[in-house]
Amino acid sequence: MNTPRYLGPLHHPAFGVRIPEIFLEGIMRALKSTGTAAGLMLSYHRETAPERVINASPGAFEITRGHTGTSIRQYISASVEAARKFKVVVEIEADHLAAVTSSAEAVKRISGARASNSGAGSLDEALSYVEEEVKEAASTGYINFFTLDSCDYIDYSAERLSDYEAMSLLEQAYDDSASLLRRYTTPRRFIAEDGSFFEVRLRESEAARIALKLRRALEVLDKLYQIVRKHVDWQVGLEVAFDETPHTTRPEELLFLMEELRLKGLQPDFVAPNVGFEKRADYRGDLGELRDRVAGLAAIARSYGALLSFHSGSGSSPWSGKGQGVYEVLLEATGRKLKYKISGVYYELLLSILSRQPPDSRARRLYEELYQAVINFLRDQVRGRRELYSDTLARQLEEYEALASKGDTYPLHAEVFRHYSFVALNLREDGRRVFRESLVELYKEDEQLRKVIDREVAELTLRLIDGLKFSENVALLGG
Repeated sequence: MNTPRYLGPLHHPAFGVRIPEIFLEGIMRALKSTGTAAGLMLSYHRETAPERVINASPGAFEITRGHTGTSIRQYISASVEAARKFKVVVEIEADHLAAVTSSAEAVKRISGARASNSGAGSLDEALSYVEEEVKEAASTGYINFFTLDSCDYIDYSAERLSDYEAMSLLEQAYDDSASLLRRYTTPRRFIAEDGSFFEVRLRESEAARIALKLRRALEVLDKLYQIVRKHVDWQVGLEVAFDETPHTTRPEELLFLMEELRLKGLQPDFVAPNVGFEKRADYRGDLGELRDRVAGLAAIARSYGALLSFHSGSGSSPWSGKGQGVYEVLLEATGRKLKYKISGVYYELLLSILSRQPPDSRARRLYEELYQAVINFLRDQVRGRRELYSDTLARQLEEYEALASKGDTYPLHAEVFRHYSFVALNLREDGRRVFRESLVELYKEDEQLRKVIDREVAELTLRLIDGLKFSENVALLGG
């Protein structure tokens, strides 16, 4: 058995292992029992960070940077060790490798707040940090996959340009503007999984606006790719994250992205458009519209040798999937060829388990202390208008205070806690990540609770594997 390894464009899941000491056991059991090959990952500009950042003094970096307290080297090493112990095939992924100058701004945007453009300025500084991340990942010898993310460099102001302004600016921005326009005003035909044909053809002004909108983002993707190639001299896979945008991805945008990537010599195995999913929420839209949207995007990606990847895969609870009927729609629209990612839902599940333990038990007390510490931290953020402050956070905190005033003191469903409970893992006392350490100690020392956690983590993993028909995908791998 060759593990870890590059999987290629294989139909498979990918799991974020925020606290590998706790989550890997259950995930590995599920993979082993179903013959499933999977990706193991963390987000590089939020969840994990180089050891230098993880070991730095409190306050040296934004609390959102490397907020799991798990370094790049640690999650990779732990994942490889677990995969070999259980004899399962995994691909080690660097998720959301992004040239971002502020992880806090990225987190605020994900949590529903209006954030400033964290990609503005300091690109050299951001790329230098990316290079540090890639070097640490490469130094393990086990990194197999990189998801490149330049969403922060999309220029949405281009959407508001008049036809005349767009055409004029295109000539200034692109030396080959005439050939670019010919590429996208010529009809392109695609075939969906159900056999239906559809055509994508842009007017010149539409092509100009998309080209201006994505120009810098494409340049940054190329810079990220060059950093990977500089430090990794073995075969690795690529994915392009195009999901952290305010609107669903239009077919013509994906066509432009894939064609320009091809011209730059980038061949991703997967591309992750925005299909209308929100983080930590079930899909509430029309399933027929979702099917049509995904089918069109999948057909375009497939014409370039890529499959779709779905981010924000967690729903409104650890038991909801992404909402009734969503998995079936994705399978139908993609011909059972996709990648699906979840991460934060495992931590959410852990907190849910702790909250259900008997009053005054060690586990329940830890849950309440962790919850209160998060609320106290966020109160301070709002009062001082600190790095995580936003009007949205202030509103969410007010809603929690209203619940607490009615006696609902530690509700898992409170929006502010669902979006910001992650900060507990990076809260420090005397330099120690007290809650992260306490969670790991509790897991190791309480055998009965450990069995419950391992079982429920495995069950969550199995629900995804079964729902999206990933079982026995390992049989599709050669070598």
